[in-house]
Order: sequence, then structure tokens, then C-alpha cells
Amino acid sequence: MDPFNIIVNLDGQKFDLNIHPQEAATYKVIYHGGLVGEITMAANDESWKAISVRDLEPDMETPMYEYDGSIDDVRIILEGDHAQIIGNAIASYEGRI
Repeated sequence: MDPFNIIVNLDGQKFDLNIHPQEAATYKVIYHGGLVGEITMAANDESWKAISVRDLEPDMETPMYEYDGSIDDVRIILEGDHAQIIGNAIASYEGRI
């Protein structure tokens, strides 16, 4: 599947994210051209799990996202319910919900 864009509301802020499907219901999450992390559907097919960019193998194709307070209005971190919100937006885009 080709990459696609979604818009999500996280902690009261709208984020335009670029989603890169991988294998086995795993998706790279890109923000401002940098890799934020990955999310993957849990084995129960109902919840999503976030994988921090710090826990991923370095990706030579996609630089890691680094927050820059001088140009970024808000910082995006895959924590709390963010994975579920992003995962639901992906499922909606793909027509699964």
C-alpha cells in the first residue's frame, strides 16, 4: 500500500501525519518529514501499540523527528492514547471502521 496522509486531533492540536504502511499491520508515522515512531495493531485487532522512535532501528531513508521549538508549534510524542487515535484514523482511511 502507498503512503497516505491523515489528520488527527491529539491533546487539542491538529496534526497532519504521513503514514507509511509496513508489513503485518505496522505503520511508520511521519511528521514534518521526520519519523515519530511506528504503531502496530495488537493481536486482538482492537487496540494499537506505539513504538517510540527511540526504540526503532535507525532508518537511513527517513530521518528521525526532532522537535525544534523555534519552528514547531507543538511537539508530537506517541504516548498515552495517541496510538489508538492514530490507529483509528488509519482504520477509517482504510475503510475498516
